[in-house]
Amino acid sequence: MKQFIKKVLRKILKENIFAKHIEAMKLVYNKHKRVCKTQSENKKYFLEQCIKFRTYSSKKTYKLIKNIDIDIDEDNHFIYAVDTMKQIRTSSRIIGNITIDYERLLNNRLEDLENMTNQKIIFSIKFLLNKMKKEIEKSSSKYNKEIKDNLEEIKTSKATTFYSALQRILFYNQLLWQTGHRLNGLGRLDKILETFYLKDLENGKLTKETAKELLKDFCVILHKYYWYKSNALMGDTGQIVILGGKNEDNSYFCNDLTFMFIEVMKELQIPDPKVLLRVSSNMPRNLMELSVKCVQTGIGCPLFSNDDVVIPKLIEFGYPKKMAYEYVTAACWEPIMPERTLDQTNITTINFVVPFHEMLENEELNNITSTEKILELYSKYLKKYCDKVIELLNKVKWQYDPLLSFLTAGCEKEDISLGTAEYNHYGVNSVGLASTVNSILNIENLVFNKKQYTFEELNNARKSNYNDDKIDFVKLLKNQKEKYGKDNEHVVEVTNYITNVVNTQFSLYTNKFGGKIKFGLSSPGYITEAEKTEASLDGRKAKEPFAVHISSEDSQAYTELVQFASKIDYSGSRFNGNVVDFMVSPDFIENNFKKFVDFMMTSIKVGFFQMQMNVVSSKILIEAKKDPEKFPNLIVRVWGFSAYFNDLPEEYKEVLIERALKNEGKCKE
Repeated sequence: MKQFIKKVLRKILKENIFAKHIEAMKLVYNKHKRVCKTQSENKKYFLEQCIKFRTYSSKKTYKLIKNIDIDIDEDNHFIYAVDTMKQIRTSSRIIGNITIDYERLLNNRLEDLENMTNQKIIFSIKFLLNKMKKEIEKSSSKYNKEIKDNLEEIKTSKATTFYSALQRILFYNQLLWQTGHRLNGLGRLDKILETFYLKDLENGKLTKETAKELLKDFCVILHKYYWYKSNALMGDTGQIVILGGKNEDNSYFCNDLTFMFIEVMKELQIPDPKVLLRVSSNMPRNLMELSVKCVQTGIGCPLFSNDDVVIPKLIEFGYPKKMAYEYVTAACWEPIMPERTLDQTNITTINFVVPFHEMLENEELNNITSTEKILELYSKYLKKYCDKVIELLNKVKWQYDPLLSFLTAGCEKEDISLGTAEYNHYGVNSVGLASTVNSILNIENLVFNKKQYTFEELNNARKSNYNDDKIDFVKLLKNQKEKYGKDNEHVVEVTNYITNVVNTQFSLYTNKFGGKIKFGLSSPGYITEAEKTEASLDGRKAKEPFAVHISSEDSQAYTELVQFASKIDYSGSRFNGNVVDFMVSPDFIENNFKKFVDFMMTSIKVGFFQMQMNVVSSKILIEAKKDPEKFPNLIVRVWGFSAYFNDLPEEYKEVLIERALKNEGKCKE
């Protein structure tokens, strides 16, 4: 493939070919590959398109913006164009996983910002606006006059209507995607758009029906480049809309738009954009009922984030109270601020099992006679592991970023990559905590309490990947009563002890911009990290997936898992996404709808941090894996996003099937 790309580059680039050109084209090629059925079809398609392919250095972002080719959907109320053949060349890491302050952009015309930033960026944005206006004039779009007026308004005035506000959000959002910023959130759209919506209703410019129609087209056009925007996996776009939320006076904010967005996603039945609902104990029950009905369709949204737990942790960490109440989330679930920030929340992943295995390899195991000693020794290795994470974070360099600097208050005159934002915190996620906790509990029970085996015997079985024919160690280790996810004081104590070691170690660190580290107990790496990890003493074999987020292997242990999750300590820096993850059968909700809503409302009060669920049966998943063509639109929840089941790699399908079977109390055949 590399030779093919070099050949293409020689044809279309007049300048010398460097590694950065090849990497840029590889990225584009791999994205385009998603829309073609075969490799030969993809090469043919790509050769036809590559005459338009160009790369631009980040210092010439303005040139890229000027040269965007415009694609028009003539049946949509909006214009939204991402030129998939234009690419930024980088030598450092592009800032991503962000939500810009769209409210600021709605309340300022372009000319208001003109004297605050790089003039070339302003000029290129104006040029693009004029170019889009000309293209829409030439098109046969039924909305060309309205779109043209909305584009002109970006230059000349604040947003004036609900319609123009939506178009302005789309315009700036497309620029972020175009310039290499991945995983772009949309912010608290029900709150941001409320003034425009209510004013238009009052003036008779809008009805609830037309507002809903506009929101549908808004979501549809955001979904348009789904295949191109997807990051590591199809569906991993990070396009997240935040709805609802607790106010500073303890009241709950929601409005017509909150309900409308959820209704739109329920009706469209598309996996993206994503919806996250900020919940609170005093939220209206009918909003939860609608949300459960939406989740019940199987599209995996909304994800729930519990303001009663999250907001106090943000304030404790150091965010101003007013800002904490306006939090949004990054691509999946990590709380971030939508203004004045360079917060990067998913730079790397902690694998709790790695330092535990280092301990097993380097200590005289039969000399360890208590759980307290295990924890003491493990802490030593875990601290060293955290120091390696810090070393990695210290090496991160951010790409020069004139566009994002323009879009971020306070960074207009000096580039955001230099740490000029007000908040510059780093975030990491984690996997393997359940495996580590269960390993410790298994050793405690089988070695120290029952004295069934020596520590060395258990470890030797692990090192052999449990290939002993005489003893079924996997079954033995997996069937212990005390385990991660159980509402058990000792299990919670061990869990919090481990996370406190990381919290304490990270509290000693500030990055080169003065930012701190935050970490969470959820991660997209439960398969990829596990593939690099040997067998563990929880009965997991080498390369087998880790547990998904905060989850339990016990079928339908929903209440107990919520109780457990509510007792995890999220203080200090431990708030970078902590998702309780369920598998639920469609029949279960259908037959117990009122009770399930009761469960959700009670769970908020009990105190989960965040929650998401897959509502799908094992039967459907197994049939879809065997015969994908019968289920082209089957949607499932993965990591913190939803995706078409058919687009997923086989290993992700297998994890979902296995979890669904366990949830239904069945064994895999």
